Amino acid sequence: MDAPSGERGPADLAALSEDTARLRVALAQLPAEQARAIVLAGLLGHTAREVGEIEDIPLGTAKTRIRTALIRLRAVLVSEGQAE
Repeated sequence: MDAPSGERGPADLAALSEDTARLRVALAQLPAEQARAIVLAGLLGHTAREVGEIEDIPLGTAKTRIRTALIRLRAVLVSEGQAE
């Protein structure tokens, strides 16, 4: 029997767990300041301005850290996906 609408089944949960593990490994490969910026912006939903305030850095630096982290994460995850 399929899971009711809105609930995740075992296969969905397994895929989510695998994706989470891949993201953790990729985040660990980033410099600490980029990892913090992407967690604040991407996972916690802060704006670049808020990241700058939290990290006590200029807005431009916050934007650069977020953008660079996204580029590096994408590269790691894509290359990992191609290796599978």
